[in-house]
Amino acid sequence: MAKLRYAYYPGCSLTTSAKEYDQSLRAVFERLDVELIEIEDWNCCGATPAGQDELLAHSLAARNLAWAEARGLDVLTPCSECYKNLARAAEALHEDAHLRREVNAILEGRTVRGVVRVKHPLEAIVRDVGLERVKSLTTFPLTPLRVAPYYGCLITRPRHDFERPDDPKALDDLFTVLGARVMDYYPYKTRCCGGALLLSNQAVALDMTRQLLMKAKERGANVLALACPMCDMMLDVYQPQALGDDVIPLPAVYFTQLMGLALGIEPRRLGFQARVVSADKLLARLRVEEKHAKEPTPETA
Repeated sequence: MAKLRYAYYPGCSLTTSAKEYDQSLRAVFERLDVELIEIEDWNCCGATPAGQDELLAHSLAARNLAWAEARGLDVLTPCSECYKNLARAAEALHEDAHLRREVNAILEGRTVRGVVRVKHPLEAIVRDVGLERVKSLTTFPLTPLRVAPYYGCLITRPRHDFERPDDPKALDDLFTVLGARVMDYYPYKTRCCGGALLLSNQAVALDMTRQLLMKAKERGANVLALACPMCDMMLDVYQPQALGDDVIPLPAVYFTQLMGLALGIEPRRLGFQARVVSADKLLARLRVEEKHAKEPTPETA
Protein backbone atom coordinates (compact mmCIF):
# COMPACT_ATOMS: atom_id res chain seq x y z
CA MET A 1 0.00 0.00 0.00
CA ALA A 2 1.38 3.42 -0.99
CA LYS A 3 2.18 5.84 1.80
CA LEU A 4 -0.57 8.38 2.40
CA ARG A 5 0.43 11.96 1.64
CA TYR A 6 -1.58 15.18 1.94
CA ALA A 7 -1.02 18.84 1.23
CA TYR A 8 -1.35 20.27 4.73
CA TYR A 9 -3.14 23.58 5.23
CA PRO A 10 -2.78 24.63 8.90
CA GLY A 11 -4.59 27.95 8.61
CA CYS A 12 -4.19 31.02 10.79
CA SER A 13 -5.50 29.56 14.07
CA LEU A 14 -3.18 26.56 14.14
CA THR A 15 -0.13 28.80 13.90
CA THR A 16 -1.32 31.09 16.74
CA SER A 17 -4.06 30.36 19.27
CA ALA A 18 -4.45 26.65 18.46
CA LYS A 19 -0.82 25.57 18.31
CA GLU A 20 -1.52 22.47 20.41
CA TYR A 21 -3.98 21.28 17.75
CA ASP A 22 -1.27 21.59 15.09
CA GLN A 23 1.33 20.04 17.40
CA SER A 24 -0.80 17.04 18.34
CA LEU A 25 -2.09 16.50 14.79
CA ARG A 26 1.43 16.40 13.36
CA ALA A 27 2.52 13.95 16.07
CA VAL A 28 -0.48 11.68 15.49
CA PHE A 29 -0.06 11.59 11.71
CA GLU A 30 3.65 10.89 12.11
CA ARG A 31 2.76 7.89 14.32
CA LEU A 32 0.24 6.76 11.68
CA ASP A 33 3.01 7.03 9.05
CA VAL A 34 1.08 9.64 7.06
CA GLU A 35 3.09 12.42 5.42
CA LEU A 36 1.87 16.01 5.74
CA ILE A 37 3.43 18.41 3.25
CA GLU A 38 2.66 21.96 4.31
CA ILE A 39 1.44 24.16 1.46
CA GLU A 40 4.17 26.67 0.66
CA ASP A 41 3.30 30.32 1.23
CA TRP A 42 -0.30 29.48 2.11
CA ASN A 43 -2.75 32.32 2.58
CA CYS A 44 -6.09 32.95 4.31
CA CYS A 45 -8.78 30.39 3.48
CA GLY A 46 -11.19 33.17 2.48
CA ALA A 47 -13.14 33.32 5.72
CA THR A 48 -12.82 37.08 6.17
CA PRO A 49 -14.40 38.20 2.86
CA ALA A 50 -16.69 35.18 2.45
CA GLY A 51 -19.86 37.03 3.32
CA GLN A 52 -19.13 40.13 1.23
CA ASP A 53 -17.23 39.01 -1.89
CA GLU A 54 -17.65 35.39 -2.96
CA LEU A 55 -15.25 35.68 -5.90
CA LEU A 56 -12.49 37.00 -3.64
CA ALA A 57 -13.19 34.25 -1.08
CA HIS A 58 -13.03 31.52 -3.73
CA SER A 59 -9.87 33.04 -5.22
CA LEU A 60 -8.11 33.08 -1.86
CA ALA A 61 -9.03 29.44 -1.30
CA ALA A 62 -8.10 28.52 -4.88
CA ARG A 63 -4.55 29.80 -4.48
CA ASN A 64 -3.99 27.13 -1.82
CA LEU A 65 -5.88 24.45 -3.74
CA ALA A 66 -3.85 25.10 -6.90
CA TRP A 67 -0.59 24.34 -5.05
CA ALA A 68 -1.97 20.94 -3.99
CA GLU A 69 -3.39 20.21 -7.46
CA ALA A 70 -0.01 20.84 -9.07
CA ARG A 71 1.44 18.08 -6.88
CA GLY A 72 -1.44 15.65 -7.20
CA LEU A 73 -2.35 15.86 -3.52
CA ASP A 74 -5.61 16.15 -1.62
CA VAL A 75 -5.75 18.93 0.96
CA LEU A 76 -5.94 18.19 4.68
CA THR A 77 -7.06 21.00 6.96
CA PRO A 78 -7.95 20.69 10.66
CA CYS A 79 -9.64 24.04 11.35
CA SER A 80 -13.41 23.74 10.90
CA GLU A 81 -13.75 27.19 9.33
CA CYS A 82 -10.87 26.54 6.93
CA TYR A 83 -12.33 23.14 6.10
CA LYS A 84 -15.72 24.66 5.31
CA ASN A 85 -14.30 27.43 3.12
CA LEU A 86 -11.75 25.34 1.23
CA ALA A 87 -14.24 22.49 0.67
CA ARG A 88 -16.92 24.92 -0.47
CA ALA A 89 -14.50 26.55 -2.91
CA ALA A 90 -13.25 23.19 -4.21
CA GLU A 91 -16.80 22.06 -4.92
CA ALA A 92 -17.71 25.33 -6.66
CA LEU A 93 -14.56 25.29 -8.79
CA HIS A 94 -15.20 21.70 -9.79
CA GLU A 95 -18.76 22.37 -10.90
CA ASP A 96 -18.51 25.86 -12.42
CA ALA A 97 -16.23 26.32 -15.46
CA HIS A 98 -17.03 30.05 -15.62
CA LEU A 99 -15.93 30.50 -12.01
CA ARG A 100 -12.69 28.64 -12.74
CA ARG A 101 -11.93 31.02 -15.60
CA GLU A 102 -12.63 34.05 -13.40
CA VAL A 103 -10.50 32.72 -10.57
CA ASN A 104 -7.60 31.70 -12.82
CA ALA A 105 -7.58 35.20 -14.29
CA ILE A 106 -7.06 36.53 -10.76
CA LEU A 107 -4.43 34.03 -9.62
CA GLU A 108 -0.82 34.89 -10.39
CA GLY A 109 1.45 32.00 -11.25
CA ARG A 110 -0.99 29.28 -10.16
CA THR A 111 -3.84 27.57 -12.00
CA VAL A 112 -6.74 25.68 -10.49
CA ARG A 113 -8.52 22.90 -12.42
CA GLY A 114 -11.13 21.97 -9.83
CA VAL A 115 -9.96 18.41 -9.22
CA VAL A 116 -8.57 18.56 -5.68
CA ARG A 117 -10.43 17.13 -2.67
CA VAL A 118 -10.45 18.81 0.72
CA LYS A 119 -10.52 16.52 3.75
CA HIS A 120 -10.89 17.00 7.47
CA PRO A 121 -8.40 14.93 9.53
CA LEU A 122 -11.30 12.84 10.82
CA GLU A 123 -12.11 11.68 7.31
CA ALA A 124 -8.47 10.90 6.60
CA ILE A 125 -8.16 8.87 9.81
CA VAL A 126 -11.45 6.98 9.60
CA ARG A 127 -11.60 6.41 5.83
CA ASP A 128 -8.05 6.55 4.47
CA VAL A 129 -5.96 5.24 7.37
CA GLY A 130 -8.78 3.06 8.68
CA LEU A 131 -9.91 2.29 12.22
CA GLU A 132 -8.34 -1.16 12.15
CA ARG A 133 -4.94 0.43 11.54
CA VAL A 134 -5.56 2.88 14.38
CA LYS A 135 -6.55 0.03 16.68
CA SER A 136 -3.40 -1.92 15.82
CA LEU A 137 -1.24 1.07 16.81
CA THR A 138 -3.06 1.78 20.09
CA THR A 139 -0.69 1.06 22.97
CA PHE A 140 -2.43 2.90 25.83
CA PRO A 141 -6.23 2.32 25.53
CA LEU A 142 -8.31 5.19 26.88
CA THR A 143 -10.37 2.83 29.05
CA PRO A 144 -10.74 5.17 32.08
CA LEU A 145 -12.18 7.96 29.95
CA ARG A 146 -15.83 8.79 29.37
CA VAL A 147 -15.66 10.94 26.27
CA ALA A 148 -18.33 13.31 25.02
CA PRO A 149 -17.58 13.80 21.30
CA TYR A 150 -18.26 17.38 20.20
CA TYR A 151 -18.24 18.07 16.46
CA GLY A 152 -19.49 21.66 16.46
CA CYS A 153 -21.60 23.17 13.73
CA LEU A 154 -19.18 23.43 10.76
CA ILE A 155 -17.53 20.06 10.14
CA THR A 156 -20.74 18.41 8.95
CA ARG A 157 -22.29 21.39 7.17
CA PRO A 158 -23.06 21.72 4.36
CA ARG A 159 -23.97 18.10 3.78
CA HIS A 160 -21.32 15.97 2.08
CA ASP A 161 -20.55 12.31 1.63
CA PHE A 162 -18.42 11.82 4.74
CA GLU A 163 -20.68 12.68 7.67
CA ARG A 164 -24.34 13.19 8.48
CA PRO A 165 -25.01 16.76 9.61
CA ASP A 166 -27.61 15.70 12.18
CA ASP A 167 -25.85 12.75 13.86
CA PRO A 168 -22.17 12.36 12.87
CA LYS A 169 -20.32 9.24 14.01
CA ALA A 170 -16.61 9.58 13.15
CA LEU A 171 -15.48 10.76 16.60
CA ASP A 172 -17.76 8.23 18.28
CA ASP A 173 -16.28 5.39 16.23
CA LEU A 174 -12.71 6.62 16.70
CA PHE A 175 -12.90 6.81 20.48
CA THR A 176 -14.63 3.45 20.68
CA VAL A 177 -11.65 1.93 18.84
CA LEU A 178 -9.27 3.78 21.19
CA GLY A 179 -10.89 2.06 24.14
CA ALA A 180 -12.82 4.96 25.68
CA ARG A 181 -16.43 4.86 26.73
CA VAL A 182 -18.31 7.19 24.38
CA MET A 183 -21.10 9.09 26.09
CA ASP A 184 -24.36 9.76 24.26
CA TYR A 185 -24.11 13.48 23.53
CA TYR A 186 -26.81 13.72 20.86
CA PRO A 187 -28.20 16.26 19.92
CA TYR A 188 -25.71 18.55 21.66
CA LYS A 189 -22.70 17.26 19.75
CA THR A 190 -23.49 19.45 16.72
CA ARG A 191 -24.93 22.51 18.45
CA CYS A 192 -23.12 25.83 18.13
CA CYS A 193 -20.69 26.63 20.95
CA GLY A 194 -21.60 30.33 20.80
CA GLY A 195 -18.27 31.48 19.40
CA ALA A 196 -19.82 33.42 16.53
CA LEU A 197 -21.74 35.56 19.05
CA LEU A 198 -18.90 36.26 21.48
CA LEU A 199 -18.22 39.81 20.29
CA SER A 200 -21.81 40.85 19.65
CA ASN A 201 -23.50 39.22 22.67
CA GLN A 202 -21.10 37.69 25.16
CA ALA A 203 -23.81 36.73 27.65
CA VAL A 204 -25.65 34.59 25.08
CA ALA A 205 -22.38 33.06 23.84
CA LEU A 206 -21.29 32.06 27.34
CA ASP A 207 -24.71 30.61 28.10
CA MET A 208 -24.51 28.43 24.97
CA THR A 209 -21.08 27.25 26.10
CA ARG A 210 -22.36 26.55 29.59
CA GLN A 211 -25.24 24.44 28.22
CA LEU A 212 -22.85 22.27 26.20
CA LEU A 213 -20.53 21.72 29.16
CA MET A 214 -23.29 21.05 31.66
CA LYS A 215 -25.02 18.56 29.37
CA ALA A 216 -21.73 16.69 28.91
CA LYS A 217 -21.30 16.57 32.68
CA GLU A 218 -24.89 15.36 33.12
CA ARG A 219 -24.23 12.55 30.66
CA GLY A 220 -21.30 11.43 32.83
CA ALA A 221 -18.42 12.59 30.64
CA ASN A 222 -15.04 13.30 32.24
CA VAL A 223 -13.63 14.88 29.06
CA LEU A 224 -14.99 16.69 26.03
CA ALA A 225 -13.27 15.93 22.70
CA LEU A 226 -13.41 18.66 20.07
CA ALA A 227 -12.07 19.45 16.61
CA CYS A 228 -12.37 23.20 16.10
CA PRO A 229 -10.20 26.15 17.27
CA MET A 230 -13.25 28.39 17.75
CA CYS A 231 -15.00 25.74 19.82
CA ASP A 232 -11.79 25.27 21.79
CA MET A 233 -11.69 28.97 22.58
CA MET A 234 -15.20 28.82 24.00
CA LEU A 235 -15.07 25.43 25.72
CA ASP A 236 -11.56 25.77 27.16
CA VAL A 237 -10.47 29.42 27.29
CA TYR A 238 -13.89 30.82 28.22
CA GLN A 239 -15.02 27.83 30.28
CA PRO A 240 -14.19 29.45 33.65
CA GLN A 241 -16.40 32.42 32.76
CA ALA A 242 -19.16 30.20 31.39
CA LEU A 243 -19.35 27.87 34.39
CA GLY A 244 -18.42 30.22 37.20
CA ASP A 245 -16.75 29.28 40.47
CA ASP A 246 -19.51 26.96 41.69
CA VAL A 247 -19.10 24.25 39.01
CA ILE A 248 -16.21 21.79 38.72
CA PRO A 249 -14.54 22.37 35.34
CA LEU A 250 -14.58 19.76 32.59
CA PRO A 251 -11.40 19.29 30.51
CA ALA A 252 -12.11 20.04 26.84
CA VAL A 253 -9.25 18.98 24.57
CA TYR A 254 -8.59 18.38 20.89
CA PHE A 255 -9.43 14.89 19.71
CA THR A 256 -5.87 14.60 18.37
CA GLN A 257 -4.49 15.14 21.88
CA LEU A 258 -6.48 12.21 23.26
CA MET A 259 -5.70 10.10 20.22
CA GLY A 260 -2.02 10.86 20.69
CA LEU A 261 -2.13 9.54 24.25
CA ALA A 262 -3.69 6.28 23.03
CA LEU A 263 -0.93 5.97 20.42
CA GLY A 264 1.73 6.29 23.10
CA ILE A 265 2.86 9.87 22.46
CA GLU A 266 4.06 11.86 25.47
CA PRO A 267 1.64 14.55 26.77
CA ARG A 268 4.18 17.35 26.31
CA ARG A 269 4.48 16.58 22.61
CA LEU A 270 0.69 16.88 22.41
CA GLY A 271 0.45 20.33 23.99
CA PHE A 272 -1.47 19.46 27.16
CA GLN A 273 0.53 22.04 29.11
CA ALA A 274 -1.14 24.80 27.07
CA ARG A 275 -4.68 24.07 28.25
CA VAL A 276 -6.53 26.72 30.27
CA VAL A 277 -8.65 24.13 32.07
CA SER A 278 -6.04 21.80 33.50
CA ALA A 279 -5.83 18.29 32.10
CA ASP A 280 -3.68 17.06 35.01
CA LYS A 281 -6.47 14.99 36.57
CA LEU A 282 -7.26 13.54 33.17
CA LEU A 283 -3.65 12.47 32.68
CA ALA A 284 -3.49 11.12 36.23
CA ARG A 285 -6.60 9.06 35.58
CA LEU A 286 -4.84 7.51 32.60
CA ARG A 287 -1.57 7.22 34.59
CA VAL A 288 0.18 8.44 31.46
CA GLU A 289 3.30 9.86 33.10
CA GLU A 290 3.80 6.63 35.02
CA LYS A 291 3.55 4.59 31.82
CA HIS A 292 6.11 6.74 30.03
CA ALA A 293 8.43 6.66 33.04
CA LYS A 294 8.56 2.87 32.75
CA GLU A 295 9.67 3.01 29.12
CA PRO A 296 13.42 2.59 28.56
CA THR A 297 15.26 5.74 27.57
CA PRO A 298 18.12 5.75 25.02
CA GLU A 299 20.55 5.89 27.96
CA THR A 300 19.07 2.87 29.78
CA ALA A 301 17.98 0.72 26.83
